[in-house]
Amino acid sequence: MHLYYDPRDDAAHEARGSQILYWLDDLNARPLSEARADSTGFLFAGSRGIEDYHELVALYPLLRDRPNEREPLLKLDDVLSTLAVAGVQVPTPRTWIIPPDSPIPDDITFPLFIRTAETSMKLGGRISRVRNRRELIDEMSELRRALKWDAVVLAREWLDLAPAGEGTYGLVPQEVRVWVVDGIPRAWSFHHLHIVPKPDGFPPNSADLAHIRDIAVRVGSAFRSRFVAVDVAKTTAGEWVFIEAGPGSCAGTGHEKVFKAVASRLIGQNMAFASDSVGGVW
Repeated sequence: MHLYYDPRDDAAHEARGSQILYWLDDLNARPLSEARADSTGFLFAGSRGIEDYHELVALYPLLRDRPNEREPLLKLDDVLSTLAVAGVQVPTPRTWIIPPDSPIPDDITFPLFIRTAETSMKLGGRISRVRNRRELIDEMSELRRALKWDAVVLAREWLDLAPAGEGTYGLVPQEVRVWVVDGIPRAWSFHHLHIVPKPDGFPPNSADLAHIRDIAVRVGSAFRSRFVAVDVAKTTAGEWVFIEAGPGSCAGTGHEKVFKAVASRLIGQNMAFASDSVGGVW
């Protein structure tokens, strides 16, 4: 059993300053071209759409994740739908899903945070606080014009998040990425380490870490993927809330030891390390 990666991801990692392919190389990961039809293991692959992923793994039926395991994690509206069908209840902001050409829901309330189902990327990098229907319409139009004309928009109840520090585009939240392997939260890391190397509020205390882990257990239980990244953030009131989840196979991090620890678990190895202020294992 081996770890594999998609060599097409090299340019994207380089552009972001991501070291993940180097870390995978340290773990003796192989390019997908070296896999055989009977190869077993786990594939790290960037998000290029589910059709592309179907083609990518078609010749390797034993490699995980399979497309049907990965697909429910690719878009936030699908993530929320999967959690609802599974009856998973976690603290999370109320979210309205607005498909293209659909009216604004009558029960929508303000202020809001606006994003698309596929990405939380914001115009100009700045997060805007939408205060009324006019601003909502304008924000949706701008996002669709910049990203995808038929994008599904998610309008999320505004959260006042506890700051971890400040970056180019303003305050950076206290947000944790939990790495769930085979349904079990194995590690956590500060999500914005590449922006704020020494965040305020870290490490979370033992009670907070237990609560974060509980949220990740519930969220991870709804998916069949072997590797799920669950993002949880702290509000100014001190509550940890679920933000989103995605495939661990294309999730980023700046914490080398955490990444190597969880990637190793995917091939049955234990790579222990001492927890630090911005990451640790369970």
